[in-house]
Amino acid sequence: MLLSLTCNPAIDRVLIVPGFRNAEVCRVAERSDAAGGKGFNVVRAARTLGLAARACAPLGGENGRHIATLAAAEGIDGSWHWLEQGESRICLLITDPESRDHLTINERGPTMIADDWRAFAELAWRCATGASHVAISGSVPPGIHPQQYVDLLRGLPSGTQICVDTSGDTLVAALDLPVDLLKVNGHELGAALGSDINTPDAARAAATAVLQRGPRMVIVTLGAQGAVAVDASGAWWARTPPIDPISTVGSGDAAFAGIISVLHTGRSLAEALRMGVACGAANTLLVGAGRLRLDDVVQLHAASELMTLAGPWSDAWYTVAPEHRGGSQETCE
Repeated sequence: MLLSLTCNPAIDRVLIVPGFRNAEVCRVAERSDAAGGKGFNVVRAARTLGLAARACAPLGGENGRHIATLAAAEGIDGSWHWLEQGESRICLLITDPESRDHLTINERGPTMIADDWRAFAELAWRCATGASHVAISGSVPPGIHPQQYVDLLRGLPSGTQICVDTSGDTLVAALDLPVDLLKVNGHELGAALGSDINTPDAARAAATAVLQRGPRMVIVTLGAQGAVAVDASGAWWARTPPIDPISTVGSGDAAFAGIISVLHTGRSLAEALRMGVACGAANTLLVGAGRLRLDDVVQLHAASELMTLAGPWSDAWYTVAPEHRGGSQETCE
């Protein structure tokens, strides 16, 4: 079972607004709400892939109650810590179905006091008992410092595989922790390391450096260029054929779920990477974070390309695994 922690949950509100970029006054054609925050997206994608998953999050106020109701309506099993004060946030995705243009507006979330964070951490530790994998996704609420995030990770039960996807100060802190998997996009890792990571070459070098600091496996996603994975046994780059994306929101979370779904079965990091890029790409074909069609995943996985990275770098700096020949691009952010 996968336990997915969302430290800063939200109502994900999608507004379908034709022509919103070029109008002073717009009318909403359609609105939909979903339990949101990166951890909820991971649960949603994992369940589609057939992996049993449970959500855990701190919720506050009327918005928090709405999140719990939305999760239940989807059939998402969850455990909640109810905040003493504050409202869970709302994140807006405004999209134009004609141009496929979209705008994302994310609130910061309620400021969390230390007692609430400690209570949430204790709930997470209890829920993690019996879980094979724990995924910790996204930002932390205002008021929470990196050391409190580290304490949450360190308190998880021994024997549980800890998978982290975060950014900013919490990512900097996680770089030196012995987590089982660190999944991060190139922009976020570049910001943490003070470098530009926008090619597979740069991602491989950065992930290899991070591997020496703590994490056992590192995956760096690169948007349309796919993703790179590194562990003690090697390094790989995977990508899918070119696609026409509708929305990339939540694709990193879908990729995270795909990766964990393969690692959960005991298969290799290289195989997990290939599934991750397929799920990330499949997510872009629908509006809504963490939403996949299994048929899309199957087709993109079959057409994906997995390459073993080699060095030193040259014009021919990779080799293609014979059993994994396929397409060329993927959107995975």
